[in-house]
Amino acid sequence: MIAPNSTFSADVKLHLWIGDRTYELGHLGPGFALLGEAQTIDATEGEIETIIDGESDRCPIRITSEITSESKRFMFESV
Repeated sequence: MIAPNSTFSADVKLHLWIGDRTYELGHLGPGFALLGEAQTIDATEGEIETIIDGESDRCPIRITSEITSESKRFMFESV
């Protein structure tokens, strides 16, 4: 039984995979994400990986605009 005042915390990791390179994500929203560290990445296809409490799930995506070193935010769509 779970106590009514209990809180839970999951171990969550987010990554962007492009080819054999991986980039840490700081935030993931509907149709957008933020890189953990600003850098330039051309618009391309890749995968977003979510790891929650050790269980990994990957979703193929298409980055719809170039990611620039001036902004960590990028837009994507599922493929």
